[in-house]
Amino acid sequence: MRAPLSADWTGAVGGGACGAAFLAWMAGWALLDPTSIEWLMKLDWVPHYFGWHYFRIEPWHWPPGAITGYYAPLGTSIGLTDAIPLAAYLFKPWAALLPAHFQYIGAWWLLCFTLQGALGARLVARATPHAVLQALGGLLFALVPTLLARIGHAALCSHWLILWALLIASRGSTARLRGGEWAALGLCAGLVQPYLAAMVLPLLAAVALDGRATWGRAGVAALAAAIAATVTGWWLSGLFVLEGDGSLAAGGLGYYSMNLLAPITPGGWSRLLPALPVAGDGQTYEGFHYLGLGLLGLMALAAVLRVAVRRREAAPPLVGRAVAIVAGLMTAFAVSPVVTWGGAVVLDVNGAWAAPLAAFRSSGRFFWPLTYLLLGWAIAVVARRLRPASAAAVLLAAVVVQGYDLQDAWAARRATARDAGFQQWPRTFVSPEWADVTRHRHLVLVPPPQCGAAPVPYEAAVRFAADHGMSVNAGVIARGDDGARRRYCADLDASIQAARLAPGRVYVVHRAEAQRLTAALGAGVQCVERDAVWACVEVGSSRLVPGRP
Repeated sequence: MRAPLSADWTGAVGGGACGAAFLAWMAGWALLDPTSIEWLMKLDWVPHYFGWHYFRIEPWHWPPGAITGYYAPLGTSIGLTDAIPLAAYLFKPWAALLPAHFQYIGAWWLLCFTLQGALGARLVARATPHAVLQALGGLLFALVPTLLARIGHAALCSHWLILWALLIASRGSTARLRGGEWAALGLCAGLVQPYLAAMVLPLLAAVALDGRATWGRAGVAALAAAIAATVTGWWLSGLFVLEGDGSLAAGGLGYYSMNLLAPITPGGWSRLLPALPVAGDGQTYEGFHYLGLGLLGLMALAAVLRVAVRRREAAPPLVGRAVAIVAGLMTAFAVSPVVTWGGAVVLDVNGAWAAPLAAFRSSGRFFWPLTYLLLGWAIAVVARRLRPASAAAVLLAAVVVQGYDLQDAWAARRATARDAGFQQWPRTFVSPEWADVTRHRHLVLVPPPQCGAAPVPYEAAVRFAADHGMSVNAGVIARGDDGARRRYCADLDASIQAARLAPGRVYVVHRAEAQRLTAALGAGVQCVERDAVWACVEVGSSRLVPGRP
């Protein structure tokens, strides 16, 4: 029988504080400032921010997670832009009171690292009542390199959802079943990120359906509530807005996979271990699972202690066997049907049978649950087999070694976060004469990046449109209706080739296209150049102020 969790939350507070302090030290205030958005105009942060911005400024749609002004006229949703729907729903009711430029990505990072440390400490509390050991354990959970590597995708920093599921699993089958908590976890997972929900639900299923569980129908009911809440979260996120050829499935299964040597493959993060090859570029990020020398050493020591140091009473495992098996199965999926060892493919059984699994093509991520199970096991063994003072010394040594091993990687990321160039973003639409464009309702790139080579960086166009309440036909989304995209691209191209410009729209085009439209339509179209950007309108709707030479 597992020991009950202590009512003393000192260790959890300490672990949460350590996690928050680490993230704040790493990111700095500029990235945590909710009014700072210039640094978000790059990488995957662009759709994350603008998904939230358009969700914020638009009226409610049906389904409520839909967005129409971004990636128009096809539209998308708050979930398909990976903009953390849970946070978006919390802030949208207060949109009118928020600053014009407001982002919650930095705050979400801080929340994730805080909860990572706190819930990690609570998991350690299953093995020891000592608050210092719990806090140090929570800090080790926050120092897992995979977590920091995900700050480029804030929703995927929410590893605390996995820890929450493991904490539920650690209570054992004799604990009081809290069905409401299961539903809350499912809803949160569904409103944060589909991949994390796909890890949480199997863990809960293993807990509910464990043959040794005593809950019976209550466990099945709790699991059903968690599944229903997750699906509700997906619906609220707008994941089901896809129609026609739209699908949450995609190619890439086996490419974005986990290498069998991933836990010891530094990928440029270690200053002590040598570089190891991987089998493909898709494994360098989605398959990144380097544990850090501190955690590797801790796990090795735990294995030795597990064999060499005996206890009179066998301590129960942190979680049941079914949960460990499910975590192992998810690891097998992380490895994918294309099994790799270093730079070599050792087995390839990919085929049509695996197509349904491609909804989660970045399969390499599914090693995360086993990562945290192994870390929790190692800390528990050290805490149980050694005296508290010795265990604290071992965990502190693991923190020190982890920090030394990852020092260069941490320093590089800290320097980037504080670099003035990183915190700034060069504007494209800077001339005050662009003000007359804002009378129009729609900004149309010809072509948008999803159709071809855009005339200007799409980030600049989306930023300009968003700042002035205009819809924009450009954007990046996680999944979309590819058939609808192709039809839109063809229709837009046909309209431009036929020199048909719709009223109420500003077309941003290449120079050659502007010259061709002017020659074709004469007085019926006006094209002007400003800041090396060509814009055209149908003059029946309005005219543009000519750009300055």
